[in-house]
Amino acid sequence: MKVFDKKKNDGINLDQLTEEELLEMGDLHIEGRLEESKKFVKLRQFLRSPRDSFYQYPEYAFIFSTPAALLFFIIGFHATKGTILIDDVVIFTALILITPPAITFSRKRKRIDRIEESLPNFLRDLAEMSRAGLTLPAAVNTVTRGEYGALTEEIQRMDASLSWGISFETTLDKFAERMNTPLISRTVALIKEADSAGGRITFVLEAAAREANEIKTLQRERISNMMVYIVIIYMSFLVFIFVVLMLSSKFIPPMAEAGQAAAAAGVGSRFIGAFDPENFKRLLFHASVIQGFVAGLVAGQMGEGQISTGLRHSIILTLVAWAAFTFLI
Repeated sequence: MKVFDKKKNDGINLDQLTEEELLEMGDLHIEGRLEESKKFVKLRQFLRSPRDSFYQYPEYAFIFSTPAALLFFIIGFHATKGTILIDDVVIFTALILITPPAITFSRKRKRIDRIEESLPNFLRDLAEMSRAGLTLPAAVNTVTRGEYGALTEEIQRMDASLSWGISFETTLDKFAERMNTPLISRTVALIKEADSAGGRITFVLEAAAREANEIKTLQRERISNMMVYIVIIYMSFLVFIFVVLMLSSKFIPPMAEAGQAAAAAGVGSRFIGAFDPENFKRLLFHASVIQGFVAGLVAGQMGEGQISTGLRHSIILTLVAWAAFTFLI
């Protein structure tokens, strides 16, 4: 796409250009400025409203957690270099890195769930307003006086967008982009198609409301059913930790004593005499931490269908593994 470049056109005599060429040059200049402004739109949105930006883009939390984690790792590495405490530094570096994103992903998921719960009521009220003869923008303006929980703020945003002269389709697209969920995207696409086709929008809104309500009901049932598997993951991990603790306290000390006795007697040096209890405990510690982190991600995928929501489970299980080896062994 051509973009107006002021430097290249400094030598042009504007008096020699036709009116059409001047208009084209002006349009190109405006397009160029718009392209430049889009480069920093997300940054301006974040500076203007950090909370809303974190809701829409939870991955922004890595911007703050990554430098903090690197700083902690550098300081901790120099302080614990050459000791087994370096393991703790690595673990807490990872926790510092993922904790802020885990919080923002979890809050975004909860907020979207609350919005989707109120979506059927909003669509039904829009259908009633449409049946009464109101246009969809006027219906949106009317329902802003109602109470729709977490969805109320989004409805007010849509009404403000429509009042500024932005089209109804663009307003719906922005709403779907902010939420970025299959349910809302499908509902928005359905409403847009019905509105552009000029059919009985009332029936479409009512159908969309029924579909949204049924989908949320199915989602609640799925989460309720999958909660059993999340509990199983937690219980399995606790059993794993218990077995590892038993090995560390009941199996490793006798093995170490047998190794020392074998070494003193000059037999078994190739196997049991080379047994190092500290290295074996450290190996079990590493296995427990990795198991806890991965099990948390699996719990998030199974419970809510998103690995990102499993970060909070990973944090909990990793801390359980670390605490078990730090305070119980």
